[in-house]
Amino acid sequence: MLLVAVATDQEIEPLQHYYANQGGMKLLVTGVGPVVAAANLGSYLAGQGSMVDGVLNIGVAGAYFDSGLELLDICLARQEIVGDFGICMQDEILDFAPGIIQPNSPIALENQISERIAGILEVNSIPYKVANFVTVNCCSGTRKRGDFLRKKFRAGCENMEGAGVAMVCKNFNIPCVELRCVSNTVEDRNMDTWLLDQAIAKICRVTRILLHDYLKVGSKEK
Repeated sequence: MLLVAVATDQEIEPLQHYYANQGGMKLLVTGVGPVVAAANLGSYLAGQGSMVDGVLNIGVAGAYFDSGLELLDICLARQEIVGDFGICMQDEILDFAPGIIQPNSPIALENQISERIAGILEVNSIPYKVANFVTVNCCSGTRKRGDFLRKKFRAGCENMEGAGVAMVCKNFNIPCVELRCVSNTVEDRNMDTWLLDQAIAKICRVTRILLHDYLKVGSKEK
């Protein structure tokens, strides 16, 4: 079974009629933020993890300037990084001294399921980009902050759940794939420029294609 994880009901609403009648998958609305997402996913997998073959984490993301990502791009995560773990200074986040706290290591998200997802995107001629994703507890509200995170982690975009979901999957030894659509750029906060509704519609449209093909192949393998 494939578990689709999404932060909010809003981000999955266009798919509600599809997943309600679809076998071979389940949906989990994790809640917003890495702690809540990790706690809710962990609780789910503790009870039903033996039935889950993989987790597909979908949603929207904010793209960093000069990252190569544009509004409404579909992005596949290469790895997830906790962006605000360390010592928060005025203009930067410093790493803890070596040996005091375990280093903030990226979580790799390249696996057999991500390869299948990429293959389905390509077969269906759906353009996508691969990037490092950054997970933050507070979404970046300034261009300066976004530029710092992009440079520090060589990242393309940020979100608020991905690293939490990825870490839980790693602990349960379950493959995790993260796919998001860019809803905004990380700039001095101006929601008038956001394309949130369009990004949600697009990620749901792409997810429906992915699930149709992924589950069709899975049923044939059985």
